[in-house]
Amino acid sequence: MKKSLILASLLTLASLSMTACSSGNSEEKLNGEADYEVYSSVEDLTSASTAAYEVKVGDVVSRECDDGGDSSGHGGEPTPGPEDSDPEDASPTPSAASPTPSGIAGGESTYSDCLPMVFYKATIETIIYQGPAARGIEPVPLGELIIGNVDTEKVDLEGASPLVPGSYVVVYGNELSAADHPGITTINDDIWMPVGGEQGLFDVDPVTETATARSSNVRTLLTGDARSKSVSSEKFKTDIRSLKQAATAATS
Repeated sequence: MKKSLILASLLTLASLSMTACSSGNSEEKLNGEADYEVYSSVEDLTSASTAAYEVKVGDVVSRECDDGGDSSGHGGEPTPGPEDSDPEDASPTPSAASPTPSGIAGGESTYSDCLPMVFYKATIETIIYQGPAARGIEPVPLGELIIGNVDTEKVDLEGASPLVPGSYVVVYGNELSAADHPGITTINDDIWMPVGGEQGLFDVDPVTETATARSSNVRTLLTGDARSKSVSSEKFKTDIRSLKQAATAATS
């Protein structure tokens, strides 16, 4: 089975398990761990990224369960909803497999092979860093991107946090072409995935241009800075100008 770069880079498949919501709601929620590379500096993030942009997060354009391109699983046709069921067969079979979580397109493969994803339209506000054309990536003009993220409404995954429409974030991301995400059928365009989960996300105050790292792993602008060796309960804060300077250091 050909795994997409999304699934392969985000998840240790064997660690996913299904649990019920503690609230008693009938909606079930996945629970899992991800095997992320650790990035302690903005310089490291830059080096691992195709590009970095400050964006304004827009609306959700799609939700889908990424199976890595397994045609027999969640990358197939969407699961029929209750309204599509045969009225003569309204009683569920006790031994039948659990349906795909509501709002997720997909089939009936095991949940360990499927990662719920959500995709947002985002408007580029500022270019922090853009990889050289020699890397095979065409420059992206100021415009719109599609950003993929773990669907935190459907799965509790360590190192993943939601994006909020209307908010401003800096995304250190890798660009995936359609060929790189065969498990996603609702998006035909390129998808940008944050590097290292939430490590590649900084929340931005658009007035002050303060950028706050979401992950406590990120401790400094430059690799080897003394701050990276310190322990603090506060999230690392910087600004857009300093992020650009770190990008220059990483590429010089």
